[in-house]
Amino acid sequence: MNSNKLKQSDTEPAERLPRARRWAGWKSALTLLAVTVAFYWKIILVHQYSLLLGYEGVDQAYAWLNFWISTVRRGIWPIWDPFTFSGHAFAGEMQTGAFYPLYAVFLAIPFHHGVFSPQAYHIFYALTHFLCAWFTYLLARELAMSPFAALVSGICFSLGGILGRLPEWPHLLQSGIWMPLIFLLLLRALNSSQLKGALAFSGLCGLSIAMAILAGGLHMVIMELIVVVSACVFYAATSSRIRSHSRALSPGPAWPGPAWPGSEWIRCSTVALCSAGVAIAGGAVQLLPSMEYSRLALRFSGGVVLPATQKIPYNYLVDALWPHSFLGLLIPAFAGSPGSGEYLSPYLGVLPLLLAVVGAWRRWDCLWVRYLSGLVIAACLYSIGSFSFLHGILYAITPFLWLAREADRFMFLADFGIALLAGFGLDVLFSHVPSGSWAAFNNVLKWIAVASLAALFYPFVLGKGDLGAWISFSLLLILLTYGLYRYIAGGNRGQGARFLVIALIIFDLGGFNWTEANKITVGAQGHDEMSRLLSLRGAVDFLGSRPRPFRTEWAIDFAPNIGDMFGVEETGGTGVTLQIDYSKLKSHADLLNTRYVIRAATATEPGPIYADSSWKIYEKPNAYPRAWLVHETAIEPDADKLFQRLDGGKPDLHRAALLTAPLQASLDQPSNLNNERVVWLSSRQDQVRVDVHAGGRALLVFSELFYPGWRATVNGRAAQILKVDGGLRGVVVPGGDSHVALDYLPNSFLTGLAFTLAAFLGTGFFAFQLYRERRRAWAILQSR
Repeated sequence: MNSNKLKQSDTEPAERLPRARRWAGWKSALTLLAVTVAFYWKIILVHQYSLLLGYEGVDQAYAWLNFWISTVRRGIWPIWDPFTFSGHAFAGEMQTGAFYPLYAVFLAIPFHHGVFSPQAYHIFYALTHFLCAWFTYLLARELAMSPFAALVSGICFSLGGILGRLPEWPHLLQSGIWMPLIFLLLLRALNSSQLKGALAFSGLCGLSIAMAILAGGLHMVIMELIVVVSACVFYAATSSRIRSHSRALSPGPAWPGPAWPGSEWIRCSTVALCSAGVAIAGGAVQLLPSMEYSRLALRFSGGVVLPATQKIPYNYLVDALWPHSFLGLLIPAFAGSPGSGEYLSPYLGVLPLLLAVVGAWRRWDCLWVRYLSGLVIAACLYSIGSFSFLHGILYAITPFLWLAREADRFMFLADFGIALLAGFGLDVLFSHVPSGSWAAFNNVLKWIAVASLAALFYPFVLGKGDLGAWISFSLLLILLTYGLYRYIAGGNRGQGARFLVIALIIFDLGGFNWTEANKITVGAQGHDEMSRLLSLRGAVDFLGSRPRPFRTEWAIDFAPNIGDMFGVEETGGTGVTLQIDYSKLKSHADLLNTRYVIRAATATEPGPIYADSSWKIYEKPNAYPRAWLVHETAIEPDADKLFQRLDGGKPDLHRAALLTAPLQASLDQPSNLNNERVVWLSSRQDQVRVDVHAGGRALLVFSELFYPGWRATVNGRAAQILKVDGGLRGVVVPGGDSHVALDYLPNSFLTGLAFTLAAFLGTGFFAFQLYRERRRAWAILQSR
């Protein structure tokens, strides 16, 4: 197929090719959906298995989602979370996906017994994989693969590799699925001969990256941006050859408007900058609050605590692959990581790996095959971390690359390249009879199969030794792959062979799919975090009957997240960062209005006010109220010394407040403190309302964390919020009766929302207008 033939086919009437293509597309979509459902049958069709059993999956992802849904249903933006860490910026940590549009589907699903349905969570997880497979299918078709090869590429990338092993980190999954669509739109932008078309596709590419940003997986976003930049550089360097060999030409007539001015380097730079600019603008509603929060937060990396904005020292970037871990692409039991973080296997299956080798070898004439092969090699070299010279150089010279600190996650890019190369290889295998040039390749495969067979039967022959079940299973898959390869190479390319290809890939990936866990087995081991969290219903109901406001604290490690799950305000929580001021204040539980302590039922401390078979609750009578009045201040400009005074118990914070600078006007000393009162009227995620009666000018101290974006009014007039006692909020009130209101509406959110709406609406309108022009041009072309 050459470019001239492609252009001729583009001019055919809409009644011919599009109808057949639409039917092929629908059939492929239904096939992918059926394969996805079959692959995840354990969590979709039965209730014995679950993704929601581990601590991070339940107490982070699932609990955050419960908070998100309940907050949006109340008509409140989910930007502040009052239930964990004594209140913190929910949108500050990107992992929460506070602005991810696809989560809107959850709003139509009712809660079951007060929580979001785990079954609906599982279905959404499976449908996310289907969406990823469909995006990959569309990209593969753009690269001129056959529908069957595109189908296989979609299955491999979606169900295998790193994306297939993210049950506890849905933010990475939701961000990663946009990679194929990003690359597809980038190809169309690069191949557009007209300026308007290139800008439209660049903008849509940027919006796809923005969706990945809004999903919260920063690691994935960084890798996707690397692909965009490297692909543009590759295209510019090889543009003349791509024009004569490319299989990635957009169907349909040319976009109306002027042609590209300038050189190919200017053209590709424009595409890259436009994509990145729209991506940043589209993701601004998440990026700006995260940037604001990172300046005030600590991160935990490799056992060290660092400011979130500080570049992680190279010695602490320990999450990487062992060099021998690449054997795990063939036999997963050989994989591993020397780091302390989560290891995610990039295993895509034996047959896809073989097909990828065939695709890279036999389709080397296609320059995008060369790019994908280079991407796989570069990702593998980078993923071994300090073992690789490439990793160190890129760490030193690439801005913000240190934010993606787990080098082994870069195998995500290798998965992407291998899945597409497998599609190229499948087309080769189903369209060419292996000739004499295949002899050496076939011999290598034969001896690998012989060695696998010998290793498989070695323990039986000698009567001793044990390879282990998973190594034996891998050897069996190698033998089955070789047998299917020989079957297809022998000329069997019908529907039966196609069915066997998909069946073997699903059998392979399903065998090494350990994302779903048996609830009975995990529960018997005492590791069922969902049951542990739900066992707190009685305790939560008891706390709900107590007069509010108050906070609770935990006297156990790895405490369940009852804050986001059930709306019980607590001093703990789950996350990967912590606000700096709160990290110093958290040891002062009394100052944080902590009235109750939750312990395990085995606790021996006397006097619980509530007890059941799992938990006990104790009351702390000395807890500070949620808000109180003081008429004295002590000044300590040095933050470290201020916390030393706080730890030393001086001054008495019931009577005086610690400030870093004097007030503009002094406070009054009332004659009778007993007449003063603070009435807590109401509070919600983004509001606090209090009535105050003060005997004179006083400072109202809130047991609420000081944070940018909170605004105060006293009797309807704007008032300054002061930083009090190292990290709490304070507002000066006059003598007499006052109504004090606090509202959270940060400029970072408002500015980001404006940029995001402008990016999505502006780019969408521009692309739609050009689409209409293109349809009119097509209609004119057909009428001639």
